[in-house]
Amino acid sequence: MALLDVTKSCLDSIGQITEHIEGAIIYLDAGCTESFQLMGAFPLLLALGVRAVCSLENNCSLDEVADWNGNFDPARKIVIMTSRLLSDAHRYILRCLSTHKGVHCCSIFTSISEVAHSVYPDSPLGPDAFHEYESLLLQDYEELVKQSYSKTGQSVDSDSLENLTFEDEGRSRLTSIEEDIPCHEASSTAKNLYGDGTGHKSVELGQKLIVSVHHFPLILCPFSPRVFVLPSEGSVAEACLSTEHKDSLSAGLPSLSTGLPSDGDEVPPAATLTAHFLYHLAAKMDLKMEIFSLGDLSKTIGKILTDMSSLYDVGRRKRTVGLLLIDRTLDLLTPCCHGDTLVDRIFSALPRKERTSSSANIKGSQAQINPGSSSLERASLEVQIPIGKILTDEGSEVDDSGLPNSIEAFLCGWDSYNSASLMVDLISLSKKASNDKFCHAELLKGSLVSTESFRGTPYLEAILDRRSKDGAILVKKWLLETLRRENMTTNVKTRPGFATKSELKPMIKALAKTQSSLIRNRGIILLATAALYALDESCSARWDAFISAEKILSVNAGDTSQSLAAQIGDLINKSVFAGSDVKRSGKTEVSRGLLSFQDALLLTVTGYILAGENFPTSGSGGPFSWQEEHFLKEAIVDAILENPSVARFKFLNGLAHEFEANLNKTKLDETKETSTDPLHVDDFDDDQWGKWGDEEEDNYKEEQAYDDMQLKLELRDRVDILFKHLHKLSGLKSKNVPLREGPLALESNLSGNPYTNKGLLYKLLTKILGKFDVPGLEYHSSTVGRLFKSGFGRFGLGQAKPSLADQNLILVFVVGGINGVEV
Repeated sequence: MALLDVTKSCLDSIGQITEHIEGAIIYLDAGCTESFQLMGAFPLLLALGVRAVCSLENNCSLDEVADWNGNFDPARKIVIMTSRLLSDAHRYILRCLSTHKGVHCCSIFTSISEVAHSVYPDSPLGPDAFHEYESLLLQDYEELVKQSYSKTGQSVDSDSLENLTFEDEGRSRLTSIEEDIPCHEASSTAKNLYGDGTGHKSVELGQKLIVSVHHFPLILCPFSPRVFVLPSEGSVAEACLSTEHKDSLSAGLPSLSTGLPSDGDEVPPAATLTAHFLYHLAAKMDLKMEIFSLGDLSKTIGKILTDMSSLYDVGRRKRTVGLLLIDRTLDLLTPCCHGDTLVDRIFSALPRKERTSSSANIKGSQAQINPGSSSLERASLEVQIPIGKILTDEGSEVDDSGLPNSIEAFLCGWDSYNSASLMVDLISLSKKASNDKFCHAELLKGSLVSTESFRGTPYLEAILDRRSKDGAILVKKWLLETLRRENMTTNVKTRPGFATKSELKPMIKALAKTQSSLIRNRGIILLATAALYALDESCSARWDAFISAEKILSVNAGDTSQSLAAQIGDLINKSVFAGSDVKRSGKTEVSRGLLSFQDALLLTVTGYILAGENFPTSGSGGPFSWQEEHFLKEAIVDAILENPSVARFKFLNGLAHEFEANLNKTKLDETKETSTDPLHVDDFDDDQWGKWGDEEEDNYKEEQAYDDMQLKLELRDRVDILFKHLHKLSGLKSKNVPLREGPLALESNLSGNPYTNKGLLYKLLTKILGKFDVPGLEYHSSTVGRLFKSGFGRFGLGQAKPSLADQNLILVFVVGGINGVEV
């Protein structure tokens, strides 16, 4: 079977825009930064002559000074790359233009195609979206310049660009301006962008500002040459996969595949963006798609893809690829499970990069235009590997004495260029960096890069499907080979067939002893450090507790509904003890090996899915009887009242203040009880004078009891809403048509244990490659295929339906995300 290299295609696409990025300052938004970091694109940008790479959301005037190539001439052009809609990134683009006074050429690359901009409901742009945006951006920039020069000598309010959005007619409203901007004459053109002889001459007033917008489709996050996901902060990933109706589970998941036509013609926003992304991905890689879909939303995406095809696309000589689209809701058990893979443990143990504030602000401003619009917030894919903490442990020989001196030297050279206020900030940073506790722990961090390799084998690709023990042993082998290549030795006794922290840590320190070795072997050092944290007992104990609990639930699901409900309730009650230990100790971390209340809720979801597969008729509304479900509801209510800090969950929105007030009253009552003298007044007063105030105290207790009861009733209503969603999850197998019919319904698990195989995706591919008939799997005919079917078929020239198993190349796309177990 033929193979594709997604990472190579992404890097090649960057090389194809060399004429735009050479000598330019590149601004990447959060989604593009995530993509470029994982694919290792920054060294390529440096080789292509990029001046600097900066954050689009956090741009400032200092960006033009950080020049990788040592060029001291002012920047004349900037390149902005975004994974969002142009309307969402507009205010940041305008801020970039206002920040760089000498720039007269701005190239904008967006991963959303021009047609997708025009059909997306939240976009104010029309059919000619790119040209329209060029004009709108230039109009806004001209207005900004005019307002800045009408207020000569006056500083500008910085809130204007924060509140900048498109209005109904596509124009933005500016009430104030951020800073003084040179008066540029603006024009839009796509011809001869850089042939105007700019050279190294200074920009004069009245010089043209040239803006061009381009489509750059390959903004994705490749974990290996054949596995990729979408950027977590891009418009495609943040768009809603389903609208609110009875068959929807969440905005981040496709609706249940009932096989019935939808009530309305409304297509979820993510369906349109996903279809356009896949179409242009295939076009960029010169592929012709034979589209197959399983699930209602996947069929919608397949129809959009088929409508986008043309005779021109079909007639060209391209490699044929079979595209298989699958709804995530056909199998929600697998992504809830915790597989024993090293990559999964790494992503669970390490902190993720914080999301930028751009998404909330952008969507908040857009919501004023489209009140029904909403977006998702997905966790970042970029993990933060704190390598500095490893290197700054006791006994480390890494010399960091030169860092404060380097910062001081930088400040001396910066003083003549910058203002006094920024100088004070940098001096405080220098003093902070001189602190031994701050230096490495704060500055030396890294992330995983899919292109880092050992003798041509990418590290991530090699461990992606390996179990924790096998992956750790492989990492240890790479460390030993790297030490041997560097002619380094360590006084560590290694045991074959095992990889422990005591073995990995000295090897990492030895390789990072010098700066040259640290830079040269950064790939294996970062991966080994990530594996070190994943193998830490505090992280591995919690992960192993998850695996053990899931196995117990699976065993009880094969017994009776009573035993499964009792096991779920036991997990919830144990989480109460874990929360109590945290509250008493004052720490934010859960005790070793104990699962938190959030973990217990995830296991409750797993238990309900298993119950729906094994006890579909136990209760009227769910898989359990009324008594069993009442027992679970009361356990959750008691757990929340015992630990009010869990009020951050969505189904408890609006109750955080009440929980906090209830907790404060409880603490106050406990304080009064402990502070009361054990010798009562009654012991010395025969006439009971001390009981005159008891009536007021009784009234207070009655009011407090009423408030507690009211809070408990409100909490029970919220828990009832939660269980309605759990009932939907338990009905996945009965409501999803592909799971009710055919081999996928008859064979629940290939090996009898849902935790030893790859889930539904593995079973589906096994059936398809074995050329078994899969009910619900729909083939979407191409343009030529439809012509044969409708016209030439009358003369016996009908086209046979192709089989996905006959394709030399298969691209599987799960609509809603994928789990490491399924890889």
